[in-house]
Amino acid sequence: MAFVAMFQGTAAAEHLSTVKESVAILERESRDQPGTIRYEFYQSAEEPTLFLLFAIWETEADWRAHIASEAHRKHVSFLPAGAWKIRPAKSEWQALSD
Repeated sequence: MAFVAMFQGTAAAEHLSTVKESVAILERESRDQPGTIRYEFYQSAEEPTLFLLFAIWETEADWRAHIASEAHRKHVSFLPAGAWKIRPAKSEWQALSD
């Protein structure tokens, strides 16, 4: 059953380029992970500091493996303290059917 995770967060203006670079790297490295169906970051056209992640995995276990992956750890450690003005809020979803 497909598993969806969405995150929305606001980068601190002084860290905007760092956040944008980091999420772009994470997006590239995450797309090829086992079980990844979609993994896409978006930046708001109206508010450039606002980011949205939309990701779909084959299973929740694939999602959990992503969180434990080297790519995800590198992303988290790359960002300086205060990079997020509003830390990303997470929302998890499961498909109603296969």
